[in-house]
Amino acid sequence: MLHLAEIKRIACEVGFDACGVAQADALTDSEYPLREWLSRGWHGGLAYMERNVEKRMDPRLLLPGAQSVICCVSAYPPPSEAENTENPGRIAAYARGRDYHTVVKHMLFELRQRLGIQAKACCDTVPVSDKRWAARAGLGWIGRHTLLVTPLWGSWVNLGELLTVEPCDAYDHPLPSRCSACNLCVDACPNHALAPLAHPHSFALDVRRCTAYYTTHNPTPLPPHLDPHGYSLGCDICQSACPYNQQQH
Repeated sequence: MLHLAEIKRIACEVGFDACGVAQADALTDSEYPLREWLSRGWHGGLAYMERNVEKRMDPRLLLPGAQSVICCVSAYPPPSEAENTENPGRIAAYARGRDYHTVVKHMLFELRQRLGIQAKACCDTVPVSDKRWAARAGLGWIGRHTLLVTPLWGSWVNLGELLTVEPCDAYDHPLPSRCSACNLCVDACPNHALAPLAHPHSFALDVRRCTAYYTTHNPTPLPPHLDPHGYSLGCDICQSACPYNQQQH
């Protein structure tokens, strides 16, 4: 059996900034409103999101017998004031350093080896919702910009998981949202890409209005009615508006 305290200690030793462990039960529709998002067509041309819906909700379908989801956080530097100016060719903060997929996966492999377990490493390339599991594991909450907000690093974080059939002696609990009545991230988006869902206090991203979608996932040019505010790769506008992110400057 895995021990929660030991997992967290070793995760920090291999380079992660925080770690939490969640029981591998299926996510609920309120935790992850994937089906409603898809039904509204807000995934745009991301056809791959229509596949493996049940696996995205239930890790036990991805790894039979899965009992634990070890969730890890790796913080990255926020944009500086100079980088936040609206000059052409702006690049989102997450893309300014080394490819986080390589960095996070390397640390996940080392964590798996140190723990001595059989586990599936996940970092964007398998049908697992990194941010929803991180929220389940008590590492933060889902903000209205639909990203994980951590108490210490805001949403300036990359995420990765280990799915394992090993049980843990204890599991972390989700944090309540601390967004309260704040709507700054929603109001900051120049293209109104963030909108409420049917579930109370739940927001989703309409990628068809999102600059980051067109500059990272869609080969078609940004529609002329959308304002990229100078971004050519990704976008940090909604994140930069969040009070939990401003504290990182």
